[in-house]
Amino acid sequence: MTEADTSLFRRACQGDHEAFWRLVLPHRGLVYSVAVGMLRNHERAEDELHDVLLAAFHSLSNLRDPVKLPSWLYSLTRNHVMDSIRREQRLRKAARTGAGQARVVSVAEMAGRLEREDWFCRMEEAMAALPEPFRVILGMKYTNDYSCGELAEILGLSVPGVKSRLFEARKLLRKRMEALAATEKEKSHEVS
Repeated sequence: MTEADTSLFRRACQGDHEAFWRLVLPHRGLVYSVAVGMLRNHERAEDELHDVLLAAFHSLSNLRDPVKLPSWLYSLTRNHVMDSIRREQRLRKAARTGAGQARVVSVAEMAGRLEREDWFCRMEEAMAALPEPFRVILGMKYTNDYSCGELAEILGLSVPGVKSRLFEARKLLRKRMEALAATEKEKSHEVS
């Protein structure tokens, strides 16, 4: 971390909005990719991004070592998104127990259904089927182009651990994409 970054960090901890944004904005992609990896929904991830950055502004002074900013943001994002998922699960459970309530389909959900035939949607579907650690690491690697060293630091893993997790994630993703392609091919033959 440069001397200028340290100065930005001190000013941001004192409530300087401009310093905070200059310090945190380069890490926006990290927060977003972790949220997408956990939520599997771009619109919700964007909402969570804003909430996490607001929480980061209010709690930045709790961070003792400014060099740890990326890993602190990673942890803050994971915790915030997990809380959001738990709230949503409680709301769903409450909605299921309510008698005779109609299910409302959001515009985003409907658009997602309509776009399933697109390759990008198949990729998202395949990503969504991966275990969370694999979704998150692939999202961080390819959305933000982090190096294995950067990923190791942020995730608290060794570089070989990151490489191993990336290898396994890619292998699982490839298998899932092949399975989706085979299923689609079978469906097209059935229609013919």
